[in-house]
Amino acid sequence: MSQQQDEMPTLEGMMTALPATFLSLLNVEVPSFLTPPIQPLIDLFAPRGIKRIIINLIDQFGLFEITIHKPPFLISQANALVLLSTSNPYLHGVLFNTFFGGFEFEPNGFHLLRYLQEQGKSTVFVGRERDIQRYNGGTPSIAKSTDMATWIEAAKVVNRHDLSILHYLDFEDISAKGQKTSAKNLEELSQKLIRRTDKWLKSTFLQLRSKSLMVVLSNHGRYKIDLNYQGKAGEWRSASVPLAICIYKE
Repeated sequence: MSQQQDEMPTLEGMMTALPATFLSLLNVEVPSFLTPPIQPLIDLFAPRGIKRIIINLIDQFGLFEITIHKPPFLISQANALVLLSTSNPYLHGVLFNTFFGGFEFEPNGFHLLRYLQEQGKSTVFVGRERDIQRYNGGTPSIAKSTDMATWIEAAKVVNRHDLSILHYLDFEDISAKGQKTSAKNLEELSQKLIRRTDKWLKSTFLQLRSKSLMVVLSNHGRYKIDLNYQGKAGEWRSASVPLAICIYKE
């Protein structure tokens, strides 16, 4: 059973610790040069046995959106929420830290997906062609041009791989459009999109086999965008940090 909202631990960790955390949960040796894993996550999930990890990377989505819109599936089913410390909370910073373990490592050195492949694990990266070309490290990937296509593909791949990464960008597109729309319309569009994506994530989760860990990994989008929030909401949005929401499938 997933923990209820009032029991869900809120943890803190470094964004650069994500590769080591995923490797540890999959019982794969962690290279010594990587930032050590987020130990509370290891303590929480490793004893349960993790057979596969499904990462849903969502642009323009973070603590602010979770707090304001309260997506019901994520709020009710999350086992842990991790606030991720990073100097670059935007998409490329998050992707670089997740795949390469930090900015100090050259792209032709460590690569999370390639390393897992070398250790006999199966991986897949589903997302837009431009991001796949830049970040897949020559590992298996599937290019999709829309979030709906990515969601449909998720049903085909998540139980077939040890690590699946699914990249959703509609929040980024809505935020960009928000530069030319009213705050009220932007709020309504964001609310509808969050509710829709929450239902998609629930659908994917229900299809997972046992001992799966779903991670919703957020970032501040591809570019800095003024979302037109005012007052307290504006302050909260500017202070929002990337996060990882973890949900375990028994």
